[in-house]
Amino acid sequence: MSLKKRILLVDDDPMLRQLAEDVLSDDYEVLQAVDGQDAWEKAPGFRPDLVVTDIMMPRMHGYELCQLLKGPEGIKGVRILVASAKSFATDKSQAEKAGADAYLVKPYKPADLLEKVSALLSGEIPAAGPAAVPPPPPPPQGISAPPPPPPPTVRAPQGPVSMRVRFWGTRGSCPVPGPNTVRYGGNTSCIEVRIGDLVLILDCGTGVRELGKVLMREFKDRPIEGHIFVGHTHWDHIQGFPFFAPLYNPRNTFNIYSVRAAHGSLQNVFGGSMASDYFPIPLTNLAGKLRFVEMAGPVDLGAARVSFCHLNHPGVCIGFRIDSGGRSVTYLGDRESHVRLNGDSDVSRRQDGDLVTFSKGSDLLIAEAQYTEEEYPSRKGWGHSTFDDTVRCAMEAGAKKLAFFHHDPDHFDDEMDSYVANARTLALKEGRNLECFGAQDGMVVDI
Repeated sequence: MSLKKRILLVDDDPMLRQLAEDVLSDDYEVLQAVDGQDAWEKAPGFRPDLVVTDIMMPRMHGYELCQLLKGPEGIKGVRILVASAKSFATDKSQAEKAGADAYLVKPYKPADLLEKVSALLSGEIPAAGPAAVPPPPPPPQGISAPPPPPPPTVRAPQGPVSMRVRFWGTRGSCPVPGPNTVRYGGNTSCIEVRIGDLVLILDCGTGVRELGKVLMREFKDRPIEGHIFVGHTHWDHIQGFPFFAPLYNPRNTFNIYSVRAAHGSLQNVFGGSMASDYFPIPLTNLAGKLRFVEMAGPVDLGAARVSFCHLNHPGVCIGFRIDSGGRSVTYLGDRESHVRLNGDSDVSRRQDGDLVTFSKGSDLLIAEAQYTEEEYPSRKGWGHSTFDDTVRCAMEAGAKKLAFFHHDPDHFDDEMDSYVANARTLALKEGRNLECFGAQDGMVVDI
């Protein structure tokens, strides 16, 4: 029987898992897990002394795994080292709150990994406290939460169906109405994708308010079943949700998809954003039927398949790809290049390459381009891309069309024209006649 300490390595990158095992296996008994869900299933039998885990993983991210391992059903006395390419201070803080004992930024040197592991297992690094998991907010007095609606209706398409994209909000960070944003728009992130009669909504910033009014006029007395995909829950991506009129009609059903939040359920995040300190109507008072779905993999909606990937932005943030009838729309919201943020390395290039692979061959790539090259140095580490980053990602992915999105609040109409023109010039210099444009509120693109 081995007397070595046991280490569970958790990473969806097989190369990084194997490299870590090669570094640790001489001194420790090592078991690999391909993601958080796999680790949670293997932990009870393996009983690790230490778990080394990534954050951005499919099925279950690292924050949730930390909470489970340090929770009442977890492994008593287990130490946790988070090893992630996310070098944002926000993520380090969130990892600590989730129960992580230490944090290591990728790419790391083998000696750095060995040093952290030794310090954790020897007790040189003190154990963190229990995971801080806030309880769900109670429903308002005298009001009980309605039962969730049944699973979404999945209809097989009958013959070819249309695919139309409409931008309702294209601004990042905060809404900026006024004379300087008339053409590109001042509403925050919201995109409608119609595939036949299937209604998909990407993010619900302030642009979703106007979309809601249009849907109410279109459907009249007919019920609406819609699918809202939320990239992350920062204010500019959810602040329009309480003003989305169809949510107040009991005939309507909306399925809201994302991954689990860093410290609680997706439903609790939305409930908290509508708490009485922020909004007069609680989530439980919405008359429409709401179903919150924490994604562990692709969602099949019959006429469309929606998959997700993690993005490099403070907190939990994902992008989406919609595939339907041989056509595809990829939506990459807030993200910062790993190479830009953490330096050029095999690890950083491979992680940026994963995003290119996810976007491969998109008929339309909708991607954030918040900064110019001149602006980026003073904003490095804020979790956003430049126009040049986005153009090169689109070219490597072989996208047919590129829509710049999540415009900076200080980028006004005339400036946006020049930034888009410069981006087109860059594409031509790189030998690609890439069709790229700045997304504008109200713009329609047929795929």
